[in-house]
Order: sequence, then structure tokens, then C-alpha cells
Amino acid sequence: MWNWLMGSKDAPQGDTAEDDFDFGNTIHIASHDFIGLCARSPNGRFTLAWADGGPDQSRTGRYLLLDGKRVIVEGRMARPNDGAVTDDGVFILNDWGPSETLNGTFHAFGADGKTLVSRYFSANLFNNGVSADGRFAACQTANAPGAEGNRLTLYDLQAGQEIAGFQPESGWAKDYAFFPERRRIRLLYHDDGAFDYDFEGGFVDRMKWLAFGLTQGNLLVIETLIAEMDGKPSPELANQLLPATDVALGKLRPRDDRTRARLLRSRGICLEALAELRQALACYDEALSLDPKVGVKRRADTLRKVV
Repeated sequence: MWNWLMGSKDAPQGDTAEDDFDFGNTIHIASHDFIGLCARSPNGRFTLAWADGGPDQSRTGRYLLLDGKRVIVEGRMARPNDGAVTDDGVFILNDWGPSETLNGTFHAFGADGKTLVSRYFSANLFNNGVSADGRFAACQTANAPGAEGNRLTLYDLQAGQEIAGFQPESGWAKDYAFFPERRRIRLLYHDDGAFDYDFEGGFVDRMKWLAFGLTQGNLLVIETLIAEMDGKPSPELANQLLPATDVALGKLRPRDDRTRARLLRSRGICLEALAELRQALACYDEALSLDPKVGVKRRADTLRKVV
């Protein structure tokens, strides 16, 4: 158990006590009849704890903010998740909607528990992030119909307002870093990619993303570059894309037929651009056998007449 949880059994109301426990990301606070997940500020001063009310909301969701070992904020929320707290006690939570609906609400609070921002979305919330100084925050939605699906939204918490909303071309990030002095947010990825957008949604590191994506066999990057040439890449680009398709195929999960079909489609397009027509047709045919709707039937029929 962490030292700051080892208080006296006679601790005043609101303090944690020795029958509490902390297992890293799980915390029990007996004085508040609370068990839930938690996150800590980088300096270790504040702890944010939350307990989801469940998909059917059969329980009351709750959240607590601790300063050291003392509970200073306690609130209720249907489905609090993805909590984060700064060194100054500013904290954020995603309130997930019911399991049968596509919705969620992003919340940001000051260290006194007062709401700084509250924003409802007609899409499920995927994750969020907050700057170290507590000034800026972001939340990302999952895929959903309409403009609010796959949307990254930025907030100025000090002003209490939304400052940008856009669909990041580089896809969903695992985490975020903020650079307020340059008005940039950096999206961090599981493959160690890190790409900056400005606070207006401009993709500052787009060229870096494209180059990195080719080395990683990123299917989204491969398809983006082909699409930008109207499906007819130059021989120079095709020679760059073919090794990327090799990397991607080597990383592919077993039985991921739809992704394999898309990669074979891209590979066939590149081979066709290099006048390797028999190999291109073989890629198209295999892609169609895996996914008849992959979109290369017309290309395959045309090549079949000439090879």
C-alpha cells in the first residue's frame, strides 16, 4: 500500500484510512464506501477515482478527487471513465452512454469540483487527454454516423469553450501531448508514431506521417497515397508502395481476410502501374476470393483480356 493511504483509523471524515487499499489503478476508500479505478497527477499530489455505474446504469456512478489523502471533491455521473488529473487538480472524465446507444459526454472540472466544460456527443467516446497545466483538453469519439463520429475535439478549459473539432487523418491516437506555446497537440500511437496538429485542426506533420506510415506498412497511408493519384500511382510511387504492402502483409493477423483483400488490391494497383500485369491480376483475383466487394472486379476483368 502507498504511504499516503496509510492513515489512522481515527482519521477525520474525508481522509483515507489504513483499511483502504491501492493496487495501482484500483482504489478502495472505506470512509466513502468507494471502490473504483484511479489516476494520479504527474506530481503525485492529486488522485482522481471513479466507478462506472454499468452499461444498464443499475448503479450510481461516482467520482472522487483526493488532495493527498483527503477527499476534496465527490460527485455523481452515470458512467465515468478515462479519468485524468493535472498537477493543479484540474480533472477530466468521459461519461459513457448506455450500451445500446451511441452517445457520451466529455466533462472537465476544476480542483474545486466546478464544471469547466461539458460536451455531449452523438457518438461513443474513445479516449481523452489534458495538458499538464490544465489549460487545454481533448476528447476523441469512435466511429458513428454523422459529423460527430471519429471527431477529435479541443477545448480551452480556462475560457470554458471548444476551440476546434476535426477528424484526424492519422486515425485514433492512444494518448495526447499538448504544446500550448506553439498551439499544437501531438497524437501518440502504439507503433511509436507521433504527429502534430495545430489548434485549428491543421495536420502539421502530414508528410512525416506519410513517410513513417510507409516504413510501418500502414494500410491507411498506402490507400491514401493511391487515392491521391486517382487510383493510378506513378511508377515511382508504386515502387515505394510495394515494399510497404510487403511489410503490412507480414504483420497481418490470421484470418483477417478483409484487410488482406485491401492490401492485395493496393499491391495489384502498384503492379499494374509497373506493367506487371500477370502479377497484378493474380493479386486482384486473390483479393476478390477473400472479399468479392473489395472493388477490383472491373480491373481484373480488363486485365484478363490482355494477359
